[in-house]
Amino acid sequence: MLRTLFSGARDAVARVLIPDAAATVKKAWSLRLIELAAVFDIILNVVPVVSDWLPWWLTLVLLGGAYVARLLIQKKEAASGQGS
Repeated sequence: MLRTLFSGARDAVARVLIPDAAATVKKAWSLRLIELAAVFDIILNVVPVVSDWLPWWLTLVLLGGAYVARLLIQKKEAASGQGS
């Protein structure tokens, strides 16, 4: 029930805000890297055993990659007309 409700709401918002949301999400590497950084940060803080083999700086590297992806890669795609 809730899954259907949220799925419908998400699709409606995506249609209103971004006409081609599916293609945009496929190219949104900065968003993927930010989400991955958040997951690793949560794992490091919630599961202390993982901190022995998962480096603390991994979150910073992923956020730096997101910054590069957003400012450099996506800007080139928008300028060449591939983004729209």
